[in-house]
Amino acid sequence: MSDYAVLTAIGADRPGLVDEVSQFVFQNGGNIEGSRMANLHGQFAMMLLVHVPHDSSRKMQAALPALIRHSGLHIEIRPADQPQASARPAVPYRLTASSLDQAGLVHRVAHLLRSCDVNIESMQTSLAAAPYTGAPIFEIEMAISVPSDVPLSRLRQKLTELCDQLNIDWQLASM
Repeated sequence: MSDYAVLTAIGADRPGLVDEVSQFVFQNGGNIEGSRMANLHGQFAMMLLVHVPHDSSRKMQAALPALIRHSGLHIEIRPADQPQASARPAVPYRLTASSLDQAGLVHRVAHLLRSCDVNIESMQTSLAAAPYTGAPIFEIEMAISVPSDVPLSRLRQKLTELCDQLNIDWQLASM
């Protein structure tokens, strides 16, 4: 295991899961440096970036089966290599979008971004009720990296075409 690992855990939500997993990391010599956690329809999902000194990695791996049995979570620990400097410099942007819910929205937007060599760094989606009508409104918020050699006007044009076609309100702003 490298100096960093990504710990993922998922299982039925209940009070104490974050306490149990964070205690495991701490007691086994690790330090949580970043995390994302969410209750997704009764399933609690965690992603943790953990700094694990070399001398603690074996201890953590050896203790993992006990945590899995005790917590009832499906847990995996993977080494995380140091981030590589991109061969292509990129500029960070925030893309937000909302529309009436329809199947395939995430795929269609992600596919368009991929076709422009844009990397999705993070994404959060949610479903909310529209004011007055209560119709389901799908919302997306993304942090993206646009390579410096990709014309922003081309990306905006493609986003406009797709979003007009799907009736999506969107905004692209520098971060």
